[in-house]
Amino acid sequence: MTARDFKQRLLPFYKLLYRVAYRLTGNAQDAEDLLQDTYLKLWQKRDELADEAVTQAYLVTLMRNLFLDQRRRKRIDTSADIDKTEPPDEQSLDRQIDTRDEAETMEQLIRQLPERDGNIVQMHLVEGRTYDEIEQDTGLSQGNIRIIVMRARQKLKQQFQKLTTIWTN
Repeated sequence: MTARDFKQRLLPFYKLLYRVAYRLTGNAQDAEDLLQDTYLKLWQKRDELADEAVTQAYLVTLMRNLFLDQRRRKRIDTSADIDKTEPPDEQSLDRQIDTRDEAETMEQLIRQLPERDGNIVQMHLVEGRTYDEIEQDTGLSQGNIRIIVMRARQKLKQQFQKLTTIWTN
């Protein structure tokens, strides 16, 4: 089999094999390595492969066996649930970026609050401290702290909504 024949027959399975490799390994880098090893093994056996042998089932089985061999040899950590692992897609990456941007924006809005209110909101909402702990640190009553947090939340929500409407228009 020539290199051209190899590419024409086996490269169309690239995306399928990558998804399988990602499911087996649980991360993109190991999946790429496994995919490369699979294609290397296929290249080495290119003259022995019968036309009927090059099917999805054959390729997936070959990859799975390579993975199991590597795992036995290297003792790769497979503690992640293989069946539930999905390769990253554009939507999840976009969502991660959006979430990070929203968190940064919220931090900026918290810094714009009056110093006392910002500190209390930071302690309660970001650090997860209880009203009792904040009372001990600030000397304010828990009732005052609750009111400050409630008003700050309302103000932050309004400011955030204003920013998001500006971004989306």
